[in-house]
Amino acid sequence: MFHNLKYLFRHAVLLLVILFFARICFAVAFVPLDVVSSHLSVFPHLLFNVLRFDVQVVCYVLLLPTVLTFVFAALRRPWTDRVLSRFRRIYFSITSMLILMISGIDLGFYANFNSHINLTFFDFFNEGPLGLLQTIWEEYHCVYEAIAFLIVLLPVLWCIRRIERGSVPSVPAASPAPSAGPSVRRRICLSAVLLLYITFLAIGLRGSVWRFPLQIEDTFVSDQKTLNDLVPNAVYMLKKAYKEKKDAFRMENTADLLQQFRFKSLQEALDVYTGGKVKMEGKDTLAALQHALFAEAADTMRLPQPNVVIIYSESWSNYLFHLQRKDAEMYFHLRRHFHDDLLFRNFQSVQNGTVASLENLYVSTPYPRFFASAYRFRLLPTSIALPFKASRYTTMFMSGMDAAWENCAEALLHQHFDAVYDKFHILKDYPRAAYNSIGVYDEYLFQALLGQLEKPSAKRRMIAVMTTTNHPPFEFPRNLKLPPLPESIYHSKCFAEHNRKVLDKYLTGFRYYNKVLGEFLDRFKASAAAKNTILVITGDHNVRSILDYDTVDKRYEHSVPLYIYLPPYLRRPAYRQLTCRWGSHDDIVPTLAPFAFRHTRYFKMGRNLLDTSAPDGIYFSSNVEQMEAAPAYRRQAERRTDARNLLRLVYFGKVLR
Repeated sequence: MFHNLKYLFRHAVLLLVILFFARICFAVAFVPLDVVSSHLSVFPHLLFNVLRFDVQVVCYVLLLPTVLTFVFAALRRPWTDRVLSRFRRIYFSITSMLILMISGIDLGFYANFNSHINLTFFDFFNEGPLGLLQTIWEEYHCVYEAIAFLIVLLPVLWCIRRIERGSVPSVPAASPAPSAGPSVRRRICLSAVLLLYITFLAIGLRGSVWRFPLQIEDTFVSDQKTLNDLVPNAVYMLKKAYKEKKDAFRMENTADLLQQFRFKSLQEALDVYTGGKVKMEGKDTLAALQHALFAEAADTMRLPQPNVVIIYSESWSNYLFHLQRKDAEMYFHLRRHFHDDLLFRNFQSVQNGTVASLENLYVSTPYPRFFASAYRFRLLPTSIALPFKASRYTTMFMSGMDAAWENCAEALLHQHFDAVYDKFHILKDYPRAAYNSIGVYDEYLFQALLGQLEKPSAKRRMIAVMTTTNHPPFEFPRNLKLPPLPESIYHSKCFAEHNRKVLDKYLTGFRYYNKVLGEFLDRFKASAAAKNTILVITGDHNVRSILDYDTVDKRYEHSVPLYIYLPPYLRRPAYRQLTCRWGSHDDIVPTLAPFAFRHTRYFKMGRNLLDTSAPDGIYFSSNVEQMEAAPAYRRQAERRTDARNLLRLVYFGKVLR
């Protein structure tokens, strides 16, 4: 048993060498020396994460021979060592060859697409066998690559053969019966080795001994794309791509969608949504849909364009502000800002998850997990960045998290965001910033945001921001000091969760965020940026799980606040009378459009909440699970939302095909 595990360990080392060799080839081909020399400080972390990814692959490869080794050890037959040795020789030869092959394919894929193997890799197989072979032959240097592959493979096969040499004794000899003493020591030694091996295998498969297993976020170790791309291996990226392909959404045909939303025709849906203003006659379907779903922002303001900041606040609950009492501080500095500016409390998130909310705002997608699909590599006409760029803005996404999360960095750069500024950029610009397992604490994110707004720029800025600290596992700065909450708060009837520790984490996260947001607004309003910047702050979704909606009014189930700060030159007294209107995330861009866009078409999902010419009664709030509107308008709002969702699905189906 012991000697078989020894041979498995040697094969594991060889596999690690193969993966490291592939990494060296990648570095030589794609990582500039000046990037390496200027980022030497990140290399300990980079190499550690490289080892984690490679060890995980090796542990998966070891699973099958490990199981067979344990099974054969239980059989205790003289032929088991010979069979295991032959199996290992064949098995590791095949796996080594596959790893080399996948690594080579990944290098070629990266050379063509500036990306590791991803979902689009599987598009090659849509051509059929002959078409696939023709594509490979025409687009790749097959002969040279085959020679290089053999030059690398042959030494590997020789090493595998050498590892297995002597693994089976040529003449089995009878061993004398060991004495009781050595037998006990041998059993203890074998038990220790087995325990260590199984522990190594378990940790290696998970890729981590910490709270979170190895994940795509661990590929980000710096603010340089090429260094981050050096971290994962080809096998991991192929597995990730396959999972995304397996989980990809399905686009339904128009007939099924009409039946689902209870419309007889697209024209009927167009009539409901546009009030009969768009007709199909003389237009193809796509043109009619574009006419209905896009709007033109005319240059009517005759005022300077402001900077625009849209902050999505993690789990920012509307209802929890109701817990404010003299002995229970919830607002901190926010009460004054809410009073001085515009606060919409009849407001909901459209989606109920963080990435779903981001996707809804940034590309208005009707499909879940869009950033995990192959379509994230395509620029969509619905991208929020496009109308801002057409109106001469620069566009940036900022967050304290690793932007590899849910493919945010990759997706948003393809949607024409000019820059993605994440955890590693903050740590580079603010070396004293602290962080937890989710990302840099929100207080440092806000410091970086204000720093960006204060930088001189020839163009106006649109900055989309995502906070992270108010998120499980709720890890807060060590020096955080909040006034304690009274015991009665934890026994409030509004809570469905009665575990004191759990409640305390949620409430601390909510209060921490309010505190640092209030402090940021204090600093922001004292800065020059306040003179020409619109701030829009809302929650990505409501706080989850802790509220009991049999006690709490159901209107708060998906409710998040919407706070709008307007610079002095854009304020109008009439706006303060409009904050009772119903609204949702879909209304954010239409509300910003008259201030920011100039002769620009944009994808319009909702209404301008600050339109003084529109009656309050036509506003509604559409969450995927809940509709809120004035009772007299509710039925019309539901029908209008159905029409819009149908038209959007048909539009995306035509754009993406």
